[in-house]
Amino acid sequence: MLRSAGRVAAVALLALFALGCVSAAAKPSTDRLVAAIKSKNLSAVVDALSVKGLDVNTPDSTRRLPLVEAARSRDARLVGALLDQGALARVSDGTTTPLHLSMQGGSAAIVKLLLAHGADPNAKDKTGASARSTAAAVKELADLLKQWDARGAMAFEDEPGAWIREERDGQSYYWKPANGESRWAVPPSCAWQRVTVQGHPIKYINSLTGQETTRVPPALAWARVTAADGSALWLNWASRVASAAATAPAELPAELAAELAMHPNRRWYNTATREYVYTDPAYATPWRELVDEASGAPFFFNVETGDTTWELPAALAWTEVIESSSGADGESGSGSEAGPRYFHNTVSGEVAWSAPEGSRHVFVEASAADL
Repeated sequence: MLRSAGRVAAVALLALFALGCVSAAAKPSTDRLVAAIKSKNLSAVVDALSVKGLDVNTPDSTRRLPLVEAARSRDARLVGALLDQGALARVSDGTTTPLHLSMQGGSAAIVKLLLAHGADPNAKDKTGASARSTAAAVKELADLLKQWDARGAMAFEDEPGAWIREERDGQSYYWKPANGESRWAVPPSCAWQRVTVQGHPIKYINSLTGQETTRVPPALAWARVTAADGSALWLNWASRVASAAATAPAELPAELAAELAMHPNRRWYNTATREYVYTDPAYATPWRELVDEASGAPFFFNVETGDTTWELPAALAWTEVIESSSGADGESGSGSEAGPRYFHNTVSGEVAWSAPEGSRHVFVEASAADL
C-alpha cells in the first residue's frame, strides 16, 4: 500500500516536472526577432515583437541579445522599436553593451535613445573600457554626454504632458498626440515615483532609468489649479504647460495625483524673489529634520551632500522677532503694540531686517484669490 502511494506520488512529481519543462520550452524564442534585426527588416521586427509573451530581454539560442544586435545594426528604428517594447537599455551580453556599440559607431540618434532609457555612459565592457571612453570624435556625442552629466537621463525626457495614458485590455497604453507615436512600455517621463519612508527624506526614483533625485523632477511638477473662468486645470510649474484634461497627466502616479487634487490652488509667494512656488517651503533648503529610530531624537540630514548632524543647521535657525513698543510719543499706552520686526539666526548670531532668502520666513502661502 505504501509502495503504491509512493509510486503514485513519484508519477505525479514526474508529471509536474514534465509540465514545467513543456511550459519552459513553450516560452517564445527571440531567434526570429534577432534574425529580423540582423536583416534590418523593420516590418519583420514589428511582426516578431507582436508574439504574445515574448521577452525582448531574452537572448536567442546563440546567446545574442536583441538590443545589442539592434545597436550593432546602427538602425535607430530597430532600437526604438525594442525600447518601446520594454528592452532594457542597460543590458550587457557579457562582452559589450548597446551604448558601447553606438558610441563607437558615432550613432547620435541611438545614443540619445539609450541614454534617455537609462543607459550608463560609465558602464564598462569586457575590456574595462567605459562607453564614454570609446565614443567616436563626433560633436553630437560630446553634447549628449554633457547633457547627461548635467541632468542624467531626465535631460532627454519628453516635455511634461507629451504622453497620454489609456487602458487597453487591462494594460496601460501610451500615445503621443504630437506625432502619433504609441507604445505599451512606460515612457521614461512617465516612470517617476515618489518614495516616502518614515525617518528618511523624500526622494524621487525613475523605475525605468534608475535615476534618483531629492528635488521634484519636471515630470512630477504638476499642480491642480483653477483658471480665471473657473475651469480646473493641471499646471506643470516647471515647464509652464497646462492641461485642461479631466484625467491626471500620464506622468503622475495615481496616489500623487489624488493628493494634488485634494489641495488645489496651493502655492507660496516668495517675498524676496517675488515669485510663486508650488513646493512646500519646508524644502527650500537641502536640510531635512528626521528622527533617529534608535533613540527617537531628532537629527538633520543634507539631501545634497549626505552630511548629518545632531545640531540645528544655520540654514534652519532663523527666527522672527517682533518687539513690543509703547505709544509713538514714547509713553506707555494702554497696551503693548507691535514694534520693530527683524530676523535672528540662533546659530550664527546674524540679524536681518528682511526675511532671509532661502528661509521659510520668506514664503507666504497664497490664497485662491491670488491666482
